[in-house]
Amino acid sequence: MLPAADREIRLGLWKVHILHHSRAREVWGTWLLEELAEHGHRLSPGTLYPALARMEANGWLRRSGKAAHARARQTFRITTEGRRLLEALRRDVTELYEETVLGRDVGHRMKALPRSARGRTAREVTPPPEHT
Repeated sequence: MLPAADREIRLGLWKVHILHHSRAREVWGTWLLEELAEHGHRLSPGTLYPALARMEANGWLRRSGKAAHARARQTFRITTEGRRLLEALRRDVTELYEETVLGRDVGHRMKALPRSARGRTAREVTPPPEHT
């Protein structure tokens, strides 16, 4: 089992992965557990299913059809809001990868964002100029 801090960070990565696959096809719990395991992420159903429920509650995923009973396969597809989020996350992940893995410095330091900018992607917000 992962330490709480490690799990907390990885949960965001797992959600990006879920959004990515749910854009291309219907996804369901067992398939997602196997898919994530192929990438070295061993989740329990007790971690995955609450995450799916939160993603649905946030409007990022939508259930496809009704399950015949509580244990029946419930499939999910990405929503329009989920697509928007995924596109923004792709830009942010690319920038993060370039900076942290490739060592490309973007040449600026971010200052605290004004309240009006919170919740927007990094590329949607231009930091205020530094005063010397």
